[in-house]
Amino acid sequence: MLQGGPLGGSSWMLIIYVVAFIAIFYFMAIRPQQRQRRAHAALLSSLKKGDTIVTSAGIYGKVKRVEESLVVVEVAKGVSMKIARRAVVEIIREGAEVKAVAPEGTKGKKAPAEIEDSVSEDYESEASEVVDESEEDSENSGS
Repeated sequence: MLQGGPLGGSSWMLIIYVVAFIAIFYFMAIRPQQRQRRAHAALLSSLKKGDTIVTSAGIYGKVKRVEESLVVVEVAKGVSMKIARRAVVEIIREGAEVKAVAPEGTKGKKAPAEIEDSVSEDYESEASEVVDESEEDSENSGS
């Protein structure tokens, strides 16, 4: 058996378990995080003046100026904020959300991260529903 070497059979099993644990940890934790980081970097590189964005704090605004490490965002008419560029979580472009997604089907290849456009009409329909509800409330309270 394996007892002829300097290590006993149980030592070989321990080494195999440690190597298997490290491999599982790499594929379940480290690799997905690297892909997500690349996707976020691609999202930030596509950021430009005029984009409507959402920050990690949940603040919506329109990009007025993009600098190397910060973004000037107009959150209301005449109100601008300077935020860290890395705080931008998603870009909303006319009815579409742009989110950072890791590329699919890149087994062992280093593919650049991609930007995904998904059509979202929910914003417009939600806004009209809120307006309709507020009009109904004002009519009901007046009678």
